[in-house]
Amino acid sequence: MQTFIEHLGHTSFVIQRGPLRVLIDPVLVLRELEFRQPACPAWFFDDLSSVDAVFFSHAHDDHLHPPSLLGLREDVALYFLDRPKPGAAPESSARATLTALGFRNLHPFQEGDVVELAQDLRIHILPAQCSGEGEEQCALLVETPDVLALDAVDVTDSPRTREALEAFRGRVDVAFVPTGASVQWQGFWNQMDSVGALAFCDWLKPARIATCGGTLSMAGRPREDRLERYPVDRAHWMAAAVTRAHDSALLPWKPPYRLVYGEHVLERCALLQPGRRFEPARGQRRPQALLTTFFTGYHPSKPIQRWGWGDNNDLVRWLEPFEAIREVLRASTHDLRYLLERCQLSVNKTPAAVLVPRTLRCLVEGKAFELAARVVSLLPSKVSEPADMDAGYFAAVEAALLSEPALEAPLREDLAACLWMDRGLFHIQCMSRRMKELARRDERTEALRATHVSVLRDSLLQRRPVLGPYHLRVTRDLARLLDARPLSPETSEVLCYASPAGIRHQPLSTLEALLLDQCDGRTVAEMVGDVSAALSLPHDDVRSAIFTFLSHLSHESPLVLDWSH
Repeated sequence: MQTFIEHLGHTSFVIQRGPLRVLIDPVLVLRELEFRQPACPAWFFDDLSSVDAVFFSHAHDDHLHPPSLLGLREDVALYFLDRPKPGAAPESSARATLTALGFRNLHPFQEGDVVELAQDLRIHILPAQCSGEGEEQCALLVETPDVLALDAVDVTDSPRTREALEAFRGRVDVAFVPTGASVQWQGFWNQMDSVGALAFCDWLKPARIATCGGTLSMAGRPREDRLERYPVDRAHWMAAAVTRAHDSALLPWKPPYRLVYGEHVLERCALLQPGRRFEPARGQRRPQALLTTFFTGYHPSKPIQRWGWGDNNDLVRWLEPFEAIREVLRASTHDLRYLLERCQLSVNKTPAAVLVPRTLRCLVEGKAFELAARVVSLLPSKVSEPADMDAGYFAAVEAALLSEPALEAPLREDLAACLWMDRGLFHIQCMSRRMKELARRDERTEALRATHVSVLRDSLLQRRPVLGPYHLRVTRDLARLLDARPLSPETSEVLCYASPAGIRHQPLSTLEALLLDQCDGRTVAEMVGDVSAALSLPHDDVRSAIFTFLSHLSHESPLVLDWSH
């Protein structure tokens, strides 16, 4: 029997022995793993149903890549390092990510473990220094009766790694080491550079040396006019390698290629043609790579790049790449429904999940997956201003909801409330982004703010505070649709408003809700009298409560109240 090692590109590998197929750090939505080259997503293999297991060296998304994993069966065995990044949110861990993607056959491992698979295949989990970002990671040593192969990508040469490999010195048949170190702008490297990798190989003494990761995945030479995280390329690596290693030890091929080993002898190497089928095909049809890329929030022509409405992305720029796939989405509601049923809501990063998240959550929780898929397939038309979305996108979503006659009355009412909240909160979010651009927090500004509050206090009774336009008042009955956080018994409603720090959700007591009702143009003196009479409270207590509450809102956001009347 032989063992096949397929290097697909970047840090993605297939290990095959007999009928057993194992993937390592798979990126599968590109036919050529050259990440700088724009390309429409397409599955590297036409069929992945015969994959038996997948290993992840760490949770960076060029190794644990959600769009690629959604092409695999939900019951495939997944092996991952169960050491979350210190201080990271629990939902960002490998376990949480894989669970959210709908996988149910999870196998965490730790450094020092040896995972025994079928066909006499064993994978040793080797310790490695954590990444510069603090991500825990490992190296993998693949052992079969035919080959001993080291996957040491994205790791540095550390004493702990060498100690774990001491027993294998001079026995490794092929070592895959980084093409070059990634330059971290803080002033350190995340991997071995070519000099360090070759020094490591001098110590390990593998029979063959191959390069992977880093600039190997970039199309073309490094660009001198750009900030390049990988300043050297494969040609630089080979130039350094020939001075440090014997020519016969170097594998010069550019992936994808296949190595065939028998009894620790490299019998042949063959270049691969992306798109060939794994045989036999045993699984059901899977969604298009374009759809898994779109669904998980990656750029539709650069599927290794996350693409969202982030701080550095305005609304028009974010939506622009989706224009080219509008018709594909409209014809793909069947696949979108599959993804909605398979994945947790946190996986969905589509425009619908960003613009109408509560409406979409209500549909999914109500098991209205067909209608949810139609909503996800809707894309906003070209917009120049956020106001354009009302008569365009939000009207289209409303029409889709109204066109579904089979909805139960309670669900229909909840959907109407959710869409009302989503529409209002979208505009509040747009204003919050604008405020963040303009806000200042220096010492002089804080002093002026304190002076302004003093002026308001001194002239409080003559002021006529009026609620501004960028807010949303959600009653307690509807607050359950706003988010999943439980409300305290004292909460009467929730006030949502724009602030430089984002959308604020302010729980309001019955008294605070009453005070906001009074902000309709009457003077504070009139408010004090009305509230004092209604609640039988002393005037001074009511005046103090009004100032404390309203000044707090004004401190959080200058748009909640207009004091100038």
